Amino acid sequence: MFITPAEALRRYDVSKPTLYSDMSEGKLSFKFDDRKKRKIDVAELDRIYAKRPDTATTPTQNSVKLAADNTVSNVNYTPQEVERLQQEIGYLKREIQVRQSETEKWQEAFDKAQATADKITALLENKSGSGAGEWEKALKALEERIGSQDAQARKEIEEIKKNSQQQVLRYKTALEAEKRKPFWKKLFA
Repeated sequence: MFITPAEALRRYDVSKPTLYSDMSEGKLSFKFDDRKKRKIDVAELDRIYAKRPDTATTPTQNSVKLAADNTVSNVNYTPQEVERLQQEIGYLKREIQVRQSETEKWQEAFDKAQATADKITALLENKSGSGAGEWEKALKALEERIGSQDAQARKEIEEIKKNSQQQVLRYKTALEAEKRKPFWKKLFA
């Protein structure tokens, strides 16, 4: 036996949004009659929903339900949405790993440059004798060049860290905004 969705709402303990979303998601099968009206098999309704108690025999005090019992959560994500969010989280994790790897590489380069500068400084301090002036000038110029490269490397490391943090923050903000969207906006947006 087939009944209309309106009759199903009267007979079974289900809300209208839930009934129609279950039909659109394929959890509840239905067919169209010759007037293009939806018809639902009673056996399908019995399988999914509980029947409403007969209101003629039940006192009104017992038939009143708390509003919390009828509330539908707006955090019902479809499997596709969950999959997309999981992919986005995976992408963000990979992006963080790449940024951390880049930071480590820059830190290693900085450490090597610092070690080289320390060696040159030690050589300059121990250098004495004739002809040392030219060597000192050349080493001083080299030390300045290394110092400027060192400063540039620090600046680039800070920039990469800053950009990475901003990118992660943007992704987190976008993810939170997507999570906060109401169900209907996700459905019709």
